Amino acid sequence: MTINFRNCLSVAVCLFIGCSSSSGPKLAPVDGVVTFKGKPLAGATVTLIPEKGPFAMGVTGPDGKFTVSTGASRGAVIGSVKVSITEGQAGTGEVTKQPTTPEESEAYMKKAAETQAAIAANGGVAPLPATTIPQKYAKSDTSGLSYTIKATGENRLTIDLVE
Repeated sequence: MTINFRNCLSVAVCLFIGCSSSSGPKLAPVDGVVTFKGKPLAGATVTLIPEKGPFAMGVTGPDGKFTVSTGASRGAVIGSVKVSITEGQAGTGEVTKQPTTPEESEAYMKKAAETQAAIAANGGVAPLPATTIPQKYAKSDTSGLSYTIKATGENRLTIDLVE
């Protein structure tokens, strides 16, 4: 039996295309703004936790605006999500700024993936950093924040935190 290189290559390409096009949950772009006492909340981590599938995270800029990513992909899982908000990067107490260069984006996405893995290993709970916002927002089960992420149209969240 002889192996034809062209046939092997064709099979490999088909497998690669088939696997890459159907892998992972369907995501939709999500952005928004977080305020506390009517003022933009800078350096906060926004985490969207769906009923099924991986969660999405984003960090607010100085203007309180954020965009979320699920792992290395922009967007969040379509459907109902619960939301938690922590000041600084979840579990670190560090205040992080919105990435502005490809290098900063890559470093942020790497740190976000590490944070997601740490949270998943801790039963879905992030260690709570020091905060000026009420602690109830740090857990999706106590935040009182939930939204529906739509497959089409805008998913712009306005999150107004109160005492």
